Amino acid sequence: MRRLFILLFTVVCLTALSKNLVYLDEKGQMMTYADVVISSPSGEFVSIEIIDKMLKGVVISQSLRQEETIMILPSGAIVSLSHKTSRATVEFGNEFDNALLIRDGVVYINSELLSVITRASIFSGTNSLVLYSQPLRIKKIDNQVDSIKILLDRKVLPDFITYWWTGSGSLAITLRPAMVDPLLDYDEVSISSGRDFVRLIFDKPWGDIEYEIDGLYVVFRSKSGLGRTVQIETASSYSLSLYESYVDGRRFSMSYLEMNPEKLVFSVELAYNGIAALEKASDIFNRRKPEIMINGGYFDQNQNLPIGLLIRDGEVLGLPSLGRPALYVTDKGRVYVSRMDIIYLAEIGGRTVQITGVNSPYRGEVVLYTDEYRNTLPEFDDFQYLVIENSGRVVSKGYVSFVKQGTNVLVLSPSAVQKSGNISVGNTVKFKLINSYGENLVSAVEGGPMIIHDGVPVSDYERNYYSSSLIDVRAPRTLVGIKKTGEIVFIVIDGYQQSSYGLSMKEMIEFFKDKGFDSLMCLDGGKSSIMMVEGKVVNTPSSGIPSLPVVIMGTRK
Repeated sequence: MRRLFILLFTVVCLTALSKNLVYLDEKGQMMTYADVVISSPSGEFVSIEIIDKMLKGVVISQSLRQEETIMILPSGAIVSLSHKTSRATVEFGNEFDNALLIRDGVVYINSELLSVITRASIFSGTNSLVLYSQPLRIKKIDNQVDSIKILLDRKVLPDFITYWWTGSGSLAITLRPAMVDPLLDYDEVSISSGRDFVRLIFDKPWGDIEYEIDGLYVVFRSKSGLGRTVQIETASSYSLSLYESYVDGRRFSMSYLEMNPEKLVFSVELAYNGIAALEKASDIFNRRKPEIMINGGYFDQNQNLPIGLLIRDGEVLGLPSLGRPALYVTDKGRVYVSRMDIIYLAEIGGRTVQITGVNSPYRGEVVLYTDEYRNTLPEFDDFQYLVIENSGRVVSKGYVSFVKQGTNVLVLSPSAVQKSGNISVGNTVKFKLINSYGENLVSAVEGGPMIIHDGVPVSDYERNYYSSSLIDVRAPRTLVGIKKTGEIVFIVIDGYQQSSYGLSMKEMIEFFKDKGFDSLMCLDGGKSSIMMVEGKVVNTPSSGIPSLPVVIMGTRK
């Protein structure tokens, strides 16, 4: 059974026709053969039927029992391929193991053996297996301020080109297979070469780059904007773009969602509709089925409690912390990303006290617990506990360990009791939220740091509100912003990955400073960073789909 499983697994691994074969002959001509290369754990294999097309005059035959394939090359050399042992013998002497495989009656030979019998070199690209007798020749390099033009002796494929930013911030371009023309005249370019490859190093202060193949030229340019577009999707209410971008020569991947606020309603959702819980992001999406969704604000990882201001459906579930900014949504659909002064009041029997905490486990002057709070209420000596129906009527006094559905619990310190006077069962409590914008808030999530404020990159004062581990490290980032043209933007930058290390605060400011934002703010990042559109995760979360306490959603009006 185990041998059968291994055999089946091997067959599955060999089922994908994965690449084209590109042949550069001794005359410099390029021939492409589509879908003739099979990738397997033991190497890459090329259909034997292609060899006759590549090498004119090849004779291919099989034994009567189809146990052996014989190739007679134009040189007269004989290649024997054993179907039973997968061994090849060249000129009755040189033997090669793992030389072939058979699929659907077609013989495929190992790319290394193909290289030997054709006397050509070979390398494996992303989309092509390249066999070449003559490498490309670099004939001219035109190094301009905003472009680089590389002239070759023949047209190339994208598989022949790789580029990246070095640790020192220089642009490195590698062409393979390639060589430098001995008569090449170049300036301000560092050139190194190896076995059939050429590496060019340019000192370029570019943030974003793009390239195109224009005839015999490969042209690299400085690119303004958000980076190289990898993918774009559009709908009536949003435009989703996936970018590869650079800051200080380091690449990062970015999911960029630009939305029309007139066609979407933005709101907040809680894990399992409660406080102090975590729910898998995909489960929240499937439960609520919005059009778009991103992770929300910061939270205490020990108790899963959201940190800072939190408003859902007009109900205050958390109060601001340390003067940090937040995303605000009003009852008229207006969206703000900014700081806002917030005061939350409780009016009891004609007297008013200020609520100093909501759903907080810490001792405060006046703390309100809503029925979304799932943890045990803290018990403080000499504090007064009022159980209040959603109608506002006090139904009981005295400590309760949990908040029952349809009620709130107001906890008052001794000094707050004195300020509020004698409170009796049956009294009415009214709650009032006052903000410096003078608007009715229906949703809010605290975040930060601010990256852009009133169209201007922020100064270093933001450091006062956050730890250096959050500010200075390169990490995955989730951001929300408002363009000067009015669009709402959600951004997720991947991190903790070789292809995308993430960004620090300084790097975010540098990158987004000229991208047309009126305001831009971080939300929770790191392993929490995720963006979902139409039920699909569009970024690459560093640790799989995260479990979250709070998300921000956009739903069609």
